Amino acid sequence: MPTLSTLRTLTLALAIAIDRAQATVVIPYVSYVGPGPWGVPNEFVRDPLEGPDNYQSRFGVHLTIGTPPQHVWVAPQFYDSETHVRSISLCDDYVVEGPQGVDCESLYSGVFSANESSTFEQVNGTSFGMDVTSAFEAVPDLESKEFKFEVQTTNMTNFIGQDWGTLGLGSNSTFLQTFFPGKEQIGIYYTGGNSTHGKPEHSMPPRPLVVYELEFDGYNQSHYTGPKFTQPIGPPSAASNSTNPFTLNVTSVKVGRTEISGGESFIATVDLSGRTSNILPPKVFDAFVSATGARVVNGLPAWEFMDVPPYDQPDGLYNLTLTFSNGYSVSLPQTFFVNYNEAIAPGNMVASILNADDPAVIRSWPVRGPVIALNQLMFSSYIGIDHATEEWWLAKAVHPWDQSAKDEPKESVAAGGIGDNLRKTSLVAAALAVAAALFC
Repeated sequence: MPTLSTLRTLTLALAIAIDRAQATVVIPYVSYVGPGPWGVPNEFVRDPLEGPDNYQSRFGVHLTIGTPPQHVWVAPQFYDSETHVRSISLCDDYVVEGPQGVDCESLYSGVFSANESSTFEQVNGTSFGMDVTSAFEAVPDLESKEFKFEVQTTNMTNFIGQDWGTLGLGSNSTFLQTFFPGKEQIGIYYTGGNSTHGKPEHSMPPRPLVVYELEFDGYNQSHYTGPKFTQPIGPPSAASNSTNPFTLNVTSVKVGRTEISGGESFIATVDLSGRTSNILPPKVFDAFVSATGARVVNGLPAWEFMDVPPYDQPDGLYNLTLTFSNGYSVSLPQTFFVNYNEAIAPGNMVASILNADDPAVIRSWPVRGPVIALNQLMFSSYIGIDHATEEWWLAKAVHPWDQSAKDEPKESVAAGGIGDNLRKTSLVAAALAVAAALFC
């Protein structure tokens, strides 16, 4: 029988656990892409596009800046300290292009006008300013009246080779110092398409699609289990022309059950930006093409529809598994990197896998050499970044669908290990496929 002292101890432990769980602040990385229920709501845009085939898209962390609030979406950048948003002046000479009529505001994932904000204050005549800023879908609410950021007035691509702004979450992050002073930890957690905290509200199809959630002010320990695979932050890969300090030593690459790395290890840069294409060394890329019977179309492995293994034959699926130098492995189901892409390979299924020596990749990709995409890691792993210790780590993620997958017949869960509970949300995978086309 428990004593009064034991009950007090249990009560105190429970109170501490609840307090720790509540301390985590969640900010989602979202995407709006496509017409109708996929598109960005008109109240978030300056000039809504008219017509059923015209739509605007947005990617990133949704911020509101200024008085009245202006909506921008910025891509997290984990080795830069400043936040950069695109100025509305970049749209002065912009000409609408493309069959969807994607306009300037979509190109930059939202723009900001300092002149339209009554609370904007320029910093010492520089391109930086301070203004009221909030994370739109943060749980709990997050707002600062004096957040410093740069308003970019020159047309430049950012660190991931795209046009929208960035949210600096590096070691001296202005964002962390403003909203979480003294806290230098960030968690990355894949959600399967919808928020785990009710903001934005659950919908099907998800609007917006929650690609992943950023966790601040402490890691949510219910989101991972088992040992942590810890790596130092830095130095960058010698093969890379980037200052990106996140790397992994890959010792094995498998497609399905076939080893394709030839027993050779390689250092890969980890792209935490949101792109969805793995870039493999040329020998490994060629081995992937050979092992799957693919042909290369516009730089990507491609197959006729009927040549791609169906999901009810799990033993033959092209699931991609990477193993690292300490034995830790991550696997990405075929569903999430093999998709139909009319723009890249009409009439074919393609894999979002690239050859590091492809001249087109060298010209267009901001990082040289092998690259591991964020989705390859976060599908099965929780990612922790600790700037205070200059380390980052991976641990097995715990997802809501894990238990339901265990309860299903074995043949139903083998394809990626996530079961029918997640496969019923194939619209999420379709949205990620669209994102892959845009990011890669």
